[in-house]
Amino acid sequence: MDAMGEFLDSTELMEDGPALAERLERDGYLFLRGLLPRDAVMEVRRRMLETAAEGGWLDPAHPVKKGVANKAEACKDPEERYMRVFRGMWKDEELHRLRIHPNVLALFERIFGEPVLAHPMFIQRNIFPQTDSFDFTTGAHQDKVHIGGATNHALWAPLGDCPLEKGALAVAAGSHRAGVLDTRVGNGAGGMDIAAPIPGEWVTGAFEAGDALIFADTVVHCALPNRTDEIRQSFDDRYQPASKPVADTNMVPYSGCGTWEEVYAGWSSDEGKYFWRALSPTVVPLDRQYYDRRDRMAFDMAAEGDPAARDALLRIVQRDPDAAKRSRAEEALRQLAAMTGRQESGATHVASA
Repeated sequence: MDAMGEFLDSTELMEDGPALAERLERDGYLFLRGLLPRDAVMEVRRRMLETAAEGGWLDPAHPVKKGVANKAEACKDPEERYMRVFRGMWKDEELHRLRIHPNVLALFERIFGEPVLAHPMFIQRNIFPQTDSFDFTTGAHQDKVHIGGATNHALWAPLGDCPLEKGALAVAAGSHRAGVLDTRVGNGAGGMDIAAPIPGEWVTGAFEAGDALIFADTVVHCALPNRTDEIRQSFDDRYQPASKPVADTNMVPYSGCGTWEEVYAGWSSDEGKYFWRALSPTVVPLDRQYYDRRDRMAFDMAAEGDPAARDALLRIVQRDPDAAKRSRAEEALRQLAAMTGRQESGATHVASA
């Protein structure tokens, strides 16, 4: 990938919805300083790091607030040893409230010119430092193949300051105009990387706590490697006009995190629970053609002993609605382990999560 340019800062347009919409249409993204209150972001960071420390993810030789990773425990979604800790993070009530903060909802209402639906399902990431033996750097991809439904926009925000070397996001400005591009099996978040020439100009930048990156669902984007000693934590949700259809997979908790009743069971307040019900969204099935294509490739790769198929197979085991396909993926994982000598003990546990 060639050298990247700098994000165009759109903070001065924060209150001008039509101008923001025009820039989104042109570039496919917005970079906004201080959209979220720094204190609120840092409080969620504190809570996430405490859960990480309890799960053994942080180096006990350093203060928890530093977020220094225990590299011996490096793991990634959807491995079961990752999910055991992650479930507690994803259910955190202050994290859930942060992604529907009034500043965020008001911003999207100005852009859309109508009420906004924040997708109930959202993502929280914990990216361990890159080492010779571990790398979970998300490659170039588009969200549309995962999110489906009507056109929607992601908001990505780090939980804490995020310089370039900690794994900031980058986008290919203008790439949204090319539509959905061909994909291949990938090992980063999402499991589908772009397999075609990428249009547009790559741009990136350093984030401070409270900053946010917003981009359309067909914008090609990626993460930079985490070259620090710290865990890089972030969250991202999708937002769309409430009048437009949303795919069914976005209406349920993150895969492996239980039901909404289970998510809310330990909350101290009802604030933020079931916020989408008042909007009565139109729910449609997810278009699974992109997953089906990825999974066919993963099965073929596994049959040839290609270890790059592993993460895609784990995702099938954890998330696919077809029981027969999940069983086939479990068997493929066992066979792949036999060919590569890698232990796959977490697969069955993931399937039942």
